[in-house]
Amino acid sequence: MNPTTPADDRNHPSLTTIVNEVAALAKREDRVKVADIIETLGRASSAALIFIPALIATTPLSGIPGLSAFCGVAIALISAQAAVGRHSLWLPDFMMRRAVKGDKLAAGLSKVRKPLEFLDRHTHARLSFLTRGPGARLLFVLCMLAGLTMPVLELIPFSASAIAACISLLMVAILTLDGALVVTAAGLATGITLLITTLI
Repeated sequence: MNPTTPADDRNHPSLTTIVNEVAALAKREDRVKVADIIETLGRASSAALIFIPALIATTPLSGIPGLSAFCGVAIALISAQAAVGRHSLWLPDFMMRRAVKGDKLAAGLSKVRKPLEFLDRHTHARLSFLTRGPGARLLFVLCMLAGLTMPVLELIPFSASAIAACISLLMVAILTLDGALVVTAAGLATGITLLITTLI
């Protein structure tokens, strides 16, 4: 499997570059497999490989039955490997073969381009101890646990997408070394948890 760079590498592509690479793939292919996305992002960090399924689960594509659950499992598996410092990614064959229509993927990603452009302009290295070394590994563990909740939360409208948004923010924090986003994601996650508990 393609190697990934260490999670705290500062030489990361911009958020829009990561998404544009996947969107370009989606425009070229009728159906895009998970394996195709991993190959496209082969030189990206583990954070980027978690960021994409988390981001997808926040788009209108989350309305596809089972997609949020699938993204959650993928997030959990990738996060677990990142947390233990594994430098090569493994996913089961059935997950690698899972595909989505290219036009739907491209359309879904187009919905998040402007927010990502905003984040690219306004994020920078601060409180970076939260996003490097042990801090990054802890965030990967939290993302693994959050990903495992997504198949269950898919039963509650918008809940899985809300959790995916928190995971996305944590991965943006690692990619940009912006620890302020960790604080933001923690606040958002607390609010979501309180809301979900009132609905159960």
